Amino acid sequence: MNPTQTAIFSQEGVTVTGDALAVEDVTKVYPPRWGRPPLTAVSGVSFGLGRGEILGLLGPNGAGKTTTIKMIAGLLRPTSGRIMVGEFDVAKDRSKAASRLGAVLEGNRNLHWKLTVNENLDYFGTLKGVTGLRSKASDLVERLDLASHYKKRVGELSRGLQQRVAIAIALLNSPQLLLLDEPTLGLDVVAASTFKDIVRAIAQDGCGIVLTTHQMEVAQELSDRIAIISGGKLAIMDSMEQLQASHRSPGYEVTVRGALDASLQRALEDLGARDFAIEAALSRFVLPEGQAASLYEAFEPLRAAGQELLSVRQQEVNLEEIYRRVIGDRA
Repeated sequence: MNPTQTAIFSQEGVTVTGDALAVEDVTKVYPPRWGRPPLTAVSGVSFGLGRGEILGLLGPNGAGKTTTIKMIAGLLRPTSGRIMVGEFDVAKDRSKAASRLGAVLEGNRNLHWKLTVNENLDYFGTLKGVTGLRSKASDLVERLDLASHYKKRVGELSRGLQQRVAIAIALLNSPQLLLLDEPTLGLDVVAASTFKDIVRAIAQDGCGIVLTTHQMEVAQELSDRIAIISGGKLAIMDSMEQLQASHRSPGYEVTVRGALDASLQRALEDLGARDFAIEAALSRFVLPEGQAASLYEAFEPLRAAGQELLSVRQQEVNLEEIYRRVIGDRA
């Protein structure tokens, strides 16, 4: 994948470009209802997305990510700001913007379960006004390995196969932008792995993808950039590499040859070591965040005990830990 666009953020005078998607200073305020005051669900959110780029859009329930996705899809109108899918304004040219967009909604709400795979593709392709529908449907069936299920009712298929059918429908109009809402929810390990391979292939074909998920390992594995929404605002957005660099812990994983006796382990514990483990005649322990100075102090009891030091590796922080730090800071 070769991301072509970097977002520019500002609360005022926002300039955002993206040849797949541009979200420019978008705010959504729900009016008062049943005596409740107005609710600002999204406030001044801006980002761009390039063709072939995968953006992981994360946030706790109620943070504003679902509202953002609905506005991108044209299902909700922003109170202020602008959303461009390709060269079309979603609010002003909804039908043209929709023709550049595909979506797979959580729960397979975009499928008719009583219809066969073939009938679903024909029905939704006709609704979208897809030209050359039979040829495109046949190609997608082959690409997504659905040929042996072509005449089966969707309700009879596994969750993983249903997701593939939903993807096929979303790709019928050759979109520039694909929205994936919790796409691996409920999938087994094999189906989830297959689905991730499909998502990568779609991006490599030049389609920008916005992925919403609560599964941090999925977002970390697939996304070129991560955006975290909290309290209706964009809390952070960057590549996974940059996020890990800026949130890297000064902790270390130490590996030595052989087992550690009880007295040596106690001496290391006194220096802050934890998470002791033995695997294949190797012993490992961790000197966690805030214990960097103890690393050199740990060398002395190891040397005195005759332990062979094999490696010292700085711990890598994963997306789940980054997410907890970002959301925690704004909780």
